[in-house]
Order: sequence, then C-alpha cells, then structure tokens
Amino acid sequence: MIRPLIAVSGVALTVMALAGCGSVDAPANAEAPTPAAPAADSAIAWEAPEGLEGELTIYSANPQGLTDDLVKEFSDATGVTVNVFTGETGKITAKLDAEWENPQADMVYLASWAPASKYADAGRTLSYQPFGYDSINPEWIGPDDAFIGRDGSALALVVNTNVTDQVPADWADLTDAVYKDQVIMPDPRESGTARDLITALVSSQGEDATWELFDDLFDNGMVVQGANGPALDDVTAGSHAVVLGGVDYSAYSAVDKGEALQVVLPASGTTVSPRPIFILKDAQNVENAKAFEDFMFSAEGQAISAANYMIPSQPEVAVADGAQALSDITLLDYDLDDVAANGADVLDQFVERYLNS
Repeated sequence: MIRPLIAVSGVALTVMALAGCGSVDAPANAEAPTPAAPAADSAIAWEAPEGLEGELTIYSANPQGLTDDLVKEFSDATGVTVNVFTGETGKITAKLDAEWENPQADMVYLASWAPASKYADAGRTLSYQPFGYDSINPEWIGPDDAFIGRDGSALALVVNTNVTDQVPADWADLTDAVYKDQVIMPDPRESGTARDLITALVSSQGEDATWELFDDLFDNGMVVQGANGPALDDVTAGSHAVVLGGVDYSAYSAVDKGEALQVVLPASGTTVSPRPIFILKDAQNVENAKAFEDFMFSAEGQAISAANYMIPSQPEVAVADGAQALSDITLLDYDLDDVAANGADVLDQFVERYLNS
C-alpha cells in the first residue's frame, strides 16, 4: 500500500502531491476503541498552548490509524497544520538519510529503538524533556533525552485457533511435532521488532541456546517471510497456525474484529519495543514540534495510544481491555541500548545461518 504525504488541519485531511512509501506494520484502517477521557485532576492533563500557528512535518512508522488520531486531536486543538509521511521504519530511515544535508522532517516517530539511537549518536536529534517527563517509564528515555519511547508493543505467539487447538505457552513449544510446518516468523531484515527479539534472546540466554532454539524451529519447518503485518495476515488466513514474534497490538485489533486469534505472551519472557519520538536538531518548526511532543506524552495523547492497543509510556494511563500492561509482562533479560548496538551483528549471524541457503 502506498501512503501519501497528508496535511491535516482541523478535521480536514488533504492528500498532497508527494507519494509516500510502503505500509506500516499494522492494519491501516483498524477500528480502535474510543480513548478513555483522562481524569480532570490528572498530573499529565494537557492544555493546548496559545499562539501556535503554521505547520510541522512528522515522519511516522507507526499504524496509520494511531498517527491520524494523534495528528487530528493535536491539530484540532492548536490549529497547526501537520504534514505526515508514513511508511515502515526502513523506508522512513532511508528518506531521512537521503535528506541528511537538507532535512525536511521536524520530528520522527519510529517503531524501533535502534535507528533512533543511531540518529542520536550522530547528533541529529534535539535533546528535549516533554510535558509529563517525570512520570514517563524511565527505561524508555534515551541517553541525554535525545529520544523517548512514547508507547510500546510486546512480541507474542499469535495462534489461529481455527487451525490448531494446541496453544503454546513458550517459544520452545513451537519445536514440537504438533507445529510441524505451522509456524511463520516475520523476516528480521524487514521487521525491526523481529531483529530486536533475536538480539534480546541472545542477550538473555546466550548464543548457543538461542541458535539451538532456532535450529530446532527451522528443522520443524518454520518459515521466515515478510514484515509483521503480512506474517499476521498469513496466520489470520489460516496458511500457518502461529506467528512467532507477532506484534500484540495488531493481533488484539484483529481479535476485536472477530478473528479467531489468541495472543500468548511467552512464559520465559519476551520483548516490549518502545516506539521512540524525537525532534530533529535542524527542524524548521521547533516550537510546533515541541508542542506536539508535549501532547504525545500527555494523558490525552497516551490514551489514544492505549485505544490503539499500544502500551502507554505513562503508567497512569491504562491499556485497552484485553491487552497486557507493561507491569504484567515477563521480559527477557536485555538492555535496550545493548540490543540497538548489537542488533546488526546478530542479524548477520541469523541471516547467514538460516536465510542464505
């Protein structure tokens, strides 16, 4: 699906001439529940600042519905026109890199920690502490406040219960003969979250145990194909029974629409991928970008993420019904910055072992 650059002002959405890039890793038109209204006395209740005008441009690798909801509420409240360019993380970073000498974006909202870390290390991001900073999950704040995870998603085992009545409890269960030729995994060359999962497994349990697990999975007929969205579509359609490393929000959305899916968070632990936001140091519309980032960490902005089945970075904001709060998820033993630093090397090993034949 090709996504255009969209300008949003008030309730209007106008398609601009510049074509965008590939689809984001989520159903583009998923029906999300209405976000809960924040308590009037919430410490992170937001009021639109006065005097804003003009525009800003955001590049987003997150679900179209989530991005549109955030942009619409902010634009309605401030009158600022927000230009949106969407696509999966790889397409967004390619565009940013092509514009290195002449940046066009003011701010970027990614689906993976590693590229945000890369841009921060290169000195391309603006250090900023947004509204509600003191209550943000501290583990989701990047070094020197150069980027911050504003919401997150857990990786799960997503099971089509029409295809199998055997529901796994952990990663290794999928090596059982009952799942022979029934497992699909998103390609870590296309999915940053899949790459992060492999790297976190290596960090948590070591290379030998991780490669032994994947040796057994591939011997049992696991296939690697596509990004997160296509892998989930494959299982929803019944071509395979289980996604290994499916993003939880896409699966919860599909369940809400009546699909016969069950989301299982592995007993031994999984990853939660914070989705970072940052303002470019060379942004042309810095004040508008800061205001938008403030809104994104407010109770109002966080409730929109929760309504789209994301895990809010503000603990005060509850997850959607049926989803799991961060405090209820067993995590693998990993460090986000280490995963970002080691992900490329681990991916090279994975590709060499399993995908080059």
